[in-house]
Amino acid sequence: MLTAAQSVTYSITLILMLTRRLVTRGNFALAFQPTMISGGCNIMRSCSIINQPRTHVMVTSYYNQFSSLKSTTEPQALTDVIEDDKEYDWDKILPFQKNNHNSVKIVVPDQEEQTTSKRDDLYDTETFHNKLEATIATAVQLNKSAIWITIPISRARLMEEASKSGFVFHHAEGHTATLNKWLLDDVESRIPTYATHQVGVGAVVINTAKNEILCVRERRNNYRPWKIPGGLAELGEDLDTAVIREVYEETGIKCRFLSVLGVRHFHGAQFGRSDLYFVCRLEPIPISEEGDVPKPVPQEGEIEATCWVDFNEYRDMVNSEDPQVGHPMMKQIMKIVEQSEQNDIQKTIVSSVVPGRKPSPVYHAPIHSESS
Repeated sequence: MLTAAQSVTYSITLILMLTRRLVTRGNFALAFQPTMISGGCNIMRSCSIINQPRTHVMVTSYYNQFSSLKSTTEPQALTDVIEDDKEYDWDKILPFQKNNHNSVKIVVPDQEEQTTSKRDDLYDTETFHNKLEATIATAVQLNKSAIWITIPISRARLMEEASKSGFVFHHAEGHTATLNKWLLDDVESRIPTYATHQVGVGAVVINTAKNEILCVRERRNNYRPWKIPGGLAELGEDLDTAVIREVYEETGIKCRFLSVLGVRHFHGAQFGRSDLYFVCRLEPIPISEEGDVPKPVPQEGEIEATCWVDFNEYRDMVNSEDPQVGHPMMKQIMKIVEQSEQNDIQKTIVSSVVPGRKPSPVYHAPIHSESS
């Protein structure tokens, strides 16, 4: 058993050793925490390298050389133990963090955010490839399935170096590209294709006082004389919010969401993605106590014309046997519209079983009776 003096001396020695090994690049913040080992000695045996917000790489068990490695990221931590006594040289690998689905992730900072000199730059082009290869080897030793790297456009030259190590593009957004490498040679890659679908919305808006339906004619790609207003939902936008926004943008008519009438699913849309198109029932918000609704105004640059079309006229158009006039999908939708609204697909907000996830809408068939 170590005496108190021996414990303090041992702790200081470890701190000096870790500081010499780990504080060799940039502006790292060191965070030590005391941990109990056998014999009750309280020594400093844990050190965190924090090189960007919310992510860090942690090395543990220094009292017995470097026998395990832990990659963590908020909000939860995952411990990965290496079953050998190999000593990891942080001068030769890149900082990485735990990622979903048994993977790790390297986040390359924007070059404009780099405050160190080229000599101290972790992501210098001349040394990046070797460090990346060493990091891949570390991930393999951790039995990881994949390794990811995000690279800002200011460091685009690093993408070529990553490709030499077998990385391929997964997606790009804004000023950042994300690449990945599957690490299991004997297992086919299970990394999913990015953004397989786009979500579109269309609005059946009926002025019941005059039995009219709101229609638009676009400036381009008009396949029929009239169509219902609509467009693509934005990232993070609920269906009801999206369809209300699209109607207002294209026609200037404010509406309330009522229900979903149907969903069309097809493949080969823009960018080669599949498409989910939700047709929704809305009602116009009157501008007077008498129930008057405003005259629609076409969106500048996008919509050539918009107006309230007689409902029977529109229904006859979509039901036409003329292949240049009829509309098979809207023919089915009109049948649903003429039924009771109580048969439409309803929306219910439900809580999530996933901790921290916000409540979300569930769209479902109508529930005519429900026991308490």
